[in-house]
Amino acid sequence: MRKCSGSNEKGLTLVEVLAALVILGILFVGIMTIFPQMTLFNEKTEAKLDTMNLARQEMATITAQDLWKRQYNSLNGEAPNFLSESEIESKLLGLSYTVNAGDPGTSEYKRFYNTGSSDYLYIADVYLECEAYQKPDPAAPPPSASSCAQQDIVKLHKVHLQVLLETQPGSGTYRLSSETFSFIPYKETDIN
Repeated sequence: MRKCSGSNEKGLTLVEVLAALVILGILFVGIMTIFPQMTLFNEKTEAKLDTMNLARQEMATITAQDLWKRQYNSLNGEAPNFLSESEIESKLLGLSYTVNAGDPGTSEYKRFYNTGSSDYLYIADVYLECEAYQKPDPAAPPPSASSCAQQDIVKLHKVHLQVLLETQPGSGTYRLSSETFSFIPYKETDIN
C-alpha cells in the first residue's frame, strides 16, 4: 500500500456547507417576501385598468353624438340655442342618471349620479358654458364664447366623469378609482 504524503484539501467542510445554506436561506426569504407584494400590486393595477375602461365606456355613452343633436326650423322663427340645463337633465335621465337634491352641482356645472352598477358609482359633471369648435383656420382668430350663438357649429360642453369604487360591499362609502374628461358635441342644424 501506498501512503499519501501531505493532506488532500479538496471539498467543503461541514461548517462551510452550513454557512452557505444559511446565506442561501436568508436570500430566499428576502426574495419570497417580494412575491406577495408583486401580486398585490398587480391586483391593484388590474382593478385600476378595469375602472379606467369602465370610465371610457361610460364617457362614450354620455358623449354619443347621436344623443346631442337638435334640429330647428328658421322659417318658423326658431333659432340656434345653447344646451339648457333641462335638456342636459332629460338626456342623462334617459341614461339612468339621477340628480341628487343635496348635491345638484354649481352655477358652472350640473352634477348627475348613476348607481346602476352594484360596485361602482358614476358621477358626471356637465359644464353649462359652451365652448365653440370650428375647423382650425390659421388666419382666423380663436373662437370666443359669443361664437356659440352661431348657426351650424359644434358647441362643446365639458364633462368630468368620476368612477368611485365601493370600499366594502353594502357600506355605502366609496373612494375615487378613476376619472376622465371629455366634451359633449352639441350640434344644431337648420332643416331648411
